[in-house]
Amino acid sequence: MCTRLVDRNHNPPSGLNYKTEFLILSSQNINNDSIVNLDMRYLSKDQYQIEYKRTALKKDDILFTSVGALGHSCIYKGGINLCFQRSVSVITTLINPEYLKIYLDSPEYQNMVIEQATGTAQKGFYINQLADSLIAIPSEKQMIRITEKANRIIQLL
Repeated sequence: MCTRLVDRNHNPPSGLNYKTEFLILSSQNINNDSIVNLDMRYLSKDQYQIEYKRTALKKDDILFTSVGALGHSCIYKGGINLCFQRSVSVITTLINPEYLKIYLDSPEYQNMVIEQATGTAQKGFYINQLADSLIAIPSEKQMIRITEKANRIIQLL
């Protein structure tokens, strides 16, 4: 169901002490279905291009936090030059990304992430665990109905 599932460099660059248009983010920056606190760490264009080669983040990719803040997700909408620390996995999917995000956010999946997270200093749900996850995939028509209904419910909250 995915054409790409990657996490980031486990030894990312430290970043610059001045603002640029190239950002490196961590799991702390993915929350409430969006990318937050964009004033974190900045990279030079050269650093960004090296880091970007691994993830090649594209519009509609799903960002899923896998270390520290576990199980947060959002759909990348484009327009920002981003790359990530290893605490964020990038998923390029063959199925409806909105449906997959809803599935990843479901209480059942979130409980599974928490139960299967490993580590002592900092819990992690690693890329191999994400890759081995069972995902219920209904027909495209059903995925659309599910996402539409979920979005209506979310708007009421």
